[in-house]
Amino acid sequence: MECYANFQSQNIYETAQTASESQTIPKQDNKEATNKKTLFVLAISSGLHNEMNRMKDKLDKMSEIDSSLASHINDTQKTSSSIKHELKNMKNGLSQLDSKILIGDNNLKANLSEANLRMNKMFSISGWFRASNNLIYKRFTDFVNYATAKAQCEEMGARLVSTGIRNNQVKNEIFPKHYLTGAYAWIGLDDISKEGIWVWSDGGNESTSAIWQSSQPNGGRKENCAVIVLPGAFDIACSGVQRFVCEREFA
Repeated sequence: MECYANFQSQNIYETAQTASESQTIPKQDNKEATNKKTLFVLAISSGLHNEMNRMKDKLDKMSEIDSSLASHINDTQKTSSSIKHELKNMKNGLSQLDSKILIGDNNLKANLSEANLRMNKMFSISGWFRASNNLIYKRFTDFVNYATAKAQCEEMGARLVSTGIRNNQVKNEIFPKHYLTGAYAWIGLDDISKEGIWVWSDGGNESTSAIWQSSQPNGGRKENCAVIVLPGAFDIACSGVQRFVCEREFA
C-alpha cells in the first residue's frame, strides 16, 4: 500500500508538472508572436519612412526642375521681348528709310525731268530733235546726192535716218510734225552693193517691205537709193539731189 501511495503521489506530481509546463509554453509563444508583430510593424514603418524620403527627394528634384523651367521661361520671355523691341526698331528704321528713298526718288525724277527739258531745249537750239526712241535727229535742207548726204551725216558721228523709219511712231514724230512735210528726203537705205538686197545704214536686218509705197521699189539697176515722202518710200537714182535727215545715238 505504501508503494502504491508513493506511485500515485509521483504520478500526481508528474501530471501537475506536465500541466504546469503546458501552461507556460503558450505564454512564450505569445511573446514571440508579439515580437514578430512588433518587428513587422517596425519593418513597415521603416519602409514607409524610406519611401517617404524617396518621394521627398523626387519632390525636391521636381521643385528644382520647376524652378529651372520657370527661370528658362522668364529668360525666354525677356529674350522674346527684346527681339520684339529690336524688330519694332528695325521696322521703324525701314519705314524711315522708305520715306527717304521715296523723297529721293521723287527728287531724282524731278531733276531728270528738268534735265530732259534742258537737253531738249539745247537740241532744239542746235537743230537736233530727240524722239521717243531716245535717238536724236536733224534735217538738212541742202539738196545733195545720196553719197554726199551719207558722208555729211557720218562726219557728225551720225547716219542717214534708218532706225526711226522702221518705227511708225518715231517716223510720225520726225516727219509730219517737225521735218520735211510733203518733201522728199534721203533715208539710209540702198541696194548699191547687190541689186535687190536693200541694206539699212544702221546695220538693221529687218525687212523693208513695210516701208515702201505701193509698187515700189521698181527702178531696177538704175534706182538703187531710197527717199521718203509720207506715207512711204521710193527708189530713185542715187545721183539725184534731195534734202536729207541724219540720225545718231544720244550720248
